[in-house]
Amino acid sequence: MAMGYQLWTSPITGYRRRGTRLAELRSLLGSGITAHAILEPLQSCPAEASAKVMRDLLIQRDFDVAGVQSRQEGAVLGFVARDDLESGLVEEHLKPLTADQLISDSTPLPSVLAFLKDKERAFVLIGPQVRGVVTQADLNKPPVRVYLFGLISLLEMHLAFWIRAAYGDESWQRVLKKPRLDAAKKVQADRQTRNQDASLLDCLQFCDKRDLVVASDDLRNQLNLKSRNEARSLLKRAEHLRNNLAHSQHDIVKGSSWKKTIQLVERVEVVVLASDERVEKKAMSSANRGKRGLWASA
Repeated sequence: MAMGYQLWTSPITGYRRRGTRLAELRSLLGSGITAHAILEPLQSCPAEASAKVMRDLLIQRDFDVAGVQSRQEGAVLGFVARDDLESGLVEEHLKPLTADQLISDSTPLPSVLAFLKDKERAFVLIGPQVRGVVTQADLNKPPVRVYLFGLISLLEMHLAFWIRAAYGDESWQRVLKKPRLDAAKKVQADRQTRNQDASLLDCLQFCDKRDLVVASDDLRNQLNLKSRNEARSLLKRAEHLRNNLAHSQHDIVKGSSWKKTIQLVERVEVVVLASDERVEKKAMSSANRGKRGLWASA
């Protein structure tokens, strides 16, 4: 079954292929990946222990914070910051746990990202008790990378879909600079030697698709990207994140911050959602075509 431009909607039936909607990605990965997948068990100090001793232990284990318990296996009374533990007993430095610091271990990943946009950490409830902690550093873990890479891949597919729709006569070749067009032709030739059937558009890099979208007022409107400068900035940052993910960088926000990266993710979701809605309208316009002759089994 050829995919190509039919990846999204059949020009005959208007059928939208499964797994190509943002809602489906979020249902599969966003909701499937929860805080439980990336949390670390919360290490706790005895309330009556020496603050200096506990501080040294936390430094050895590279922990910034710890819970506080009056007895082992007891409820977490609050938490302490490592740098505060300079004298006296641990309980003298106790900070309360408030509702705005807590999430459930079943919290879906998009909500975890939103929570950590302005906070360094979240304490995690497992059942009725605080038993875990998630920090911004935990967002570098593979489950989060899988979701983010899926989202950026989905964005890139949307770009290609609308470029194909807007440049149906392949006039996009006149928009790209010659070195970029030659690079795409080389990729196409390499794929053909491996018996891979690929259109020239499918051989473009993310940066090429970005430039084609930025150059078109209509495409920017389709994708809710507004001005050229805003579109170029957003897509450059999305490409940078994609490259960090693809190259397995230890810190995927190197050179930026998690706050800015999460804001980028939220903006990309808005763009993909806007595109999704337009794709659905495009599909509905063909919905009454091709209904006869084939029956679906599911």
